[in-house]
Amino acid sequence: MKKMSYEIIIPSYNGLFLLKKHLPDVIACSGKNTPLTVVDDGSIDGTVEYLTKNYPRVTCLHHDQNLGFPTSVNLGFASSRSDLVVLLNNDVHPQKGYLTPALRHFDNEKVFAVTLNEITSSWPLVSWSGKLQYIRGEDKTAPRFSAWASGGSAIFRKTIWDKLGGFDEIYSPGYWEDSDIGWRAWKAGYQIIWEPKALVEHQHESSFSKLDQNFVSLVKQRNELIFNWKNITDPDLRRDHFLYLLRHTLTHPGYLKVVFAALKAYPQVKKTKGSITDREVLALVNQPLV
Repeated sequence: MKKMSYEIIIPSYNGLFLLKKHLPDVIACSGKNTPLTVVDDGSIDGTVEYLTKNYPRVTCLHHDQNLGFPTSVNLGFASSRSDLVVLLNNDVHPQKGYLTPALRHFDNEKVFAVTLNEITSSWPLVSWSGKLQYIRGEDKTAPRFSAWASGGSAIFRKTIWDKLGGFDEIYSPGYWEDSDIGWRAWKAGYQIIWEPKALVEHQHESSFSKLDQNFVSLVKQRNELIFNWKNITDPDLRRDHFLYLLRHTLTHPGYLKVVFAALKAYPQVKKTKGSITDREVLALVNQPLV
């Protein structure tokens, strides 16, 4: 199989302090000749000027307005001419040799993405209980089939990304867009793998931490509903979800605000279709890679 080209894309919004902190290690651990693009999402902190002066080999895509994480990532991918794209948040610190164990999985043409091992986190152990639930998987000793690849630290096959249409921008400004494309990929017959030897440290210092946390909470919950309404097509699971919503809103009336926010966005939802059912996906993910 031919050697595949890869490049790194880092979306950033007013994250100059994070780029100063992590970019040297990203370059050192990824290879000095590896193409790297920073997508500057309307920053006003001097990111463009700093990169132009200090990292002339780094490509900087800048747009004047803040368009949100999914849109910025899509613009970065659209600019790529590589076979694989390494997507890293600006607060991710990779470890030496992190790419090698992850890249080998792409010898399998069905592999859409490989999600990296965030040292303080894990792969998503998913289940169904009226909605898609997930916790951190405890066993980190072997590669796993993962329901999705983290939008903050993963490698994606560009051709499949393009077929799937990239991140759905209905999730802007962010959250659940990586889960969404992951679920769509599985239902289309592709695979996603979590690789324990591909070590990175995600320090969770991104710009989202600076936003109003009530707004962030609303966006997270709204996007969770959109994910379930868009992607879950099994009739029995959809009925379970309706009953969950009924119970939850009766016991938590404030949740109606979330439901209304999701309903407002619902006319833009493009329902997911695929050859694999939701139940089949639930049976495939979480399993160790044999």
